[in-house]
Amino acid sequence: MKKTTLFTLAFLVNLAFIYAQNIITVDNSPGSAAQFNDLQSAISQAQDGDIIQVHPSEINYGNIDINKPLTLIGFSHSSSEKTTAINQVFLRNNASNTTLNGLLVTDFVSTSGNSTTIENVVVENCFIDDFFFSDAGINNLIFRGNVVDRIGLRSNSAAANNYSNALITNNIITNSVNVKSFQSTTVKNNIFLGSDAFSPVFNVNDESGSLEVQNCIFFFNRSSSPDPNDPGVVFTNCLSFNLSSGPVVELQGTGNLDNIDPLFVQDNDNTTFEPLQDNYRLLDNSLAKGAGVNGEDLGLFDGSGFVFDNVGFTDGIPTVNIQAISTTVAPGQNLNVIINTANQ
Repeated sequence: MKKTTLFTLAFLVNLAFIYAQNIITVDNSPGSAAQFNDLQSAISQAQDGDIIQVHPSEINYGNIDINKPLTLIGFSHSSSEKTTAINQVFLRNNASNTTLNGLLVTDFVSTSGNSTTIENVVVENCFIDDFFFSDAGINNLIFRGNVVDRIGLRSNSAAANNYSNALITNNIITNSVNVKSFQSTTVKNNIFLGSDAFSPVFNVNDESGSLEVQNCIFFFNRSSSPDPNDPGVVFTNCLSFNLSSGPVVELQGTGNLDNIDPLFVQDNDNTTFEPLQDNYRLLDNSLAKGAGVNGEDLGLFDGSGFVFDNVGFTDGIPTVNIQAISTTVAPGQNLNVIINTANQ
């Protein structure tokens, strides 16, 4: 069910009762009463482990450097009301144990220039153009519930794709996932939408073994026959489909459903993610239901405790919504409004 968000001031209330850390509020909207109007200033003054609530705004928060363990929670990446937009995010040395949630990153997230590997990074419910793991990179990564163009680079450079012990799941990926440490990387239950010239999954170290991709859906709209296969990548219980004329080349691996329409509830007949229209749940008669490695559904909604949210609301954070409002009010009379709240 789509919801229209009415208020933003209370979008992250009650977190103080859950976490012992300080909670810092940031809002760069004119006239804001938040503690900070500049996100980088809030980061610089925060203490290790603090939670920064980044309020929705029509103004992009710009580029930020994170050099300590912090949790940044935005309002949404694609709400019809407002979003929390940041241009570039640099995870610097000492940014271990950082969480990013509910953010629209209009350019990229990067570990460029680091001499120390960052540990224990969680990225959820974000919309990110690119995520680059340069130089020392990241160990222990959870990347879940996001919309992203590229994860890593299609490159065998020693400075690229340096991430390990990674869980990449329940995401919409519009270009590719590029992996170096395939032995410790899990790629499962993602939807790949309209990947272009190159294969949607690339294993840099294909000469030393194969990356297994599980329970994913590869959804194309190309006039030629798409080929998702690449050396060192095997597909297990995945599905492929091309909306256009050319059939998808058979997936290399086992248990796959080749050239089968996944039957999404609503995909608007294209491969462009439209968060306010598309619904990538599966219809009851979809062959992708229960077709996973362990009997789970293919795609985003695998029955796990995590639920993908189209607009990037953070799970467990209350939103305030308008349910009904008077269309006309006589002078001096009350305006009748029914408001409900819900945890996403």
